[in-house]
Amino acid sequence: MRIFIFLNLLALINLNALSSQELECQGAILRILNKTTNEKNYFSVPLSQTIELDNSTIVVHRCLKIDKKDKNDEVALLTHKLTGSSEIEKVFFGWVFKSTQYLNSPSNPVYDIKLEECLVEDPIFLKNNGTI
Repeated sequence: MRIFIFLNLLALINLNALSSQELECQGAILRILNKTTNEKNYFSVPLSQTIELDNSTIVVHRCLKIDKKDKNDEVALLTHKLTGSSEIEKVFFGWVFKSTQYLNSPSNPVYDIKLEECLVEDPIFLKNNGTI
């Protein structure tokens, strides 16, 4: 009887794992809002490229599209280094979620940093729509 229950639980776990898929992406689009001027800028960033702002730097390490049966989401692993006049450098290293943007986000006094989208293709290479 215990074996039967164990096999059923194992089958349910495998079905749940099969119902969600992760797609590794090659870049991300970040929305950076200047809190003082309300200016929005969108950056298409390949993985491991540094974005330099006035008071900080941002690097996107990974970006994933997660497809589940009941909910889809996009997440990015990024590093945010806040530099200022003080000698202490504040570093955020963590996952940022598109669906719950304020759950875990880097803290910056001037900029609001959000994940807009994970890019499946590398944003460095331009798409060639014409023929040669």
